Amino acid sequence: MDGATEHVRALAGRVVEAALELGPLRAALLAGSAARGDADFFSDVDLLLYVEEAPPDDRLESLCEAIGGTNLVPIAPPHLVQFDVGGVAVQVGYTTVAELEAELDRLLVRLEDVHGPMQKLLSGLVEGRPLHGEELLARWRERAAAYPDELQRAGIEHHWKFFPLWWYDEPLVTRDAELWRLDMLLDAAFNLLGVLAALNRVYFARFELKRLRVLVAKLEHAPPHLADRLESLVHLPPPEAAAELGRLVVETRDLVLRELPDLELPLRRPPGTRAEPWRI
Repeated sequence: MDGATEHVRALAGRVVEAALELGPLRAALLAGSAARGDADFFSDVDLLLYVEEAPPDDRLESLCEAIGGTNLVPIAPPHLVQFDVGGVAVQVGYTTVAELEAELDRLLVRLEDVHGPMQKLLSGLVEGRPLHGEELLARWRERAAAYPDELQRAGIEHHWKFFPLWWYDEPLVTRDAELWRLDMLLDAAFNLLGVLAALNRVYFARFELKRLRVLVAKLEHAPPHLADRLESLVHLPPPEAAAELGRLVVETRDLVLRELPDLELPLRRPPGTRAEPWRI
């Protein structure tokens, strides 16, 4: 274990100890890079504290004082804040057991809001490091790890949308649309990741996506050299970028249909086709 990970984990342990002195906890979970073991000297403490009943509104202020924190900043007051301890940012929040279990029902049973930032909650449960209440966390982690079939299909269908830059390759050159073209490329790259994450039953959120290669390494079914090829899209000349995007879309479609042959993945203008100018 590297020094940064060890330091952040030790600091998280101190915060949990201080929280326990202020009131009972059902569980405490360290998420993020320190939980995974790839923290660096810019990493923060991302700590989730689970309680039976919501604590007093000033509990996190008291926790900040108890741990010697400074620069308290409300994120979602009163139960989620950030403060500094020895130069390390500590993000810590309280959630009741009932709230977390209701959120799991919403995300995994009713399939609500499963394609946005809340997938970070699910990946955090799966990858997180228990610091207190291991039995309760194990139950939640087991539930989150059982990625539902319905969520897999819904995730693929939700992200299967790509603006056909290969079709508009020639007209875009003359239309002063470079920023928009790059936006469409990035949108397509994130949607490809969303499709492949769902195919592989890996929780994915576009929000603050970091460590792309860590994510790609989890994808058993993926086009070869996926991370490098996605990053290359914004550096290649426009015609080459459009062609490479088309290849990635086709390869991804083939991988999905190999596993889910009954799934419909329409492409109104398939890769390899292109607009033709009209003539007077």
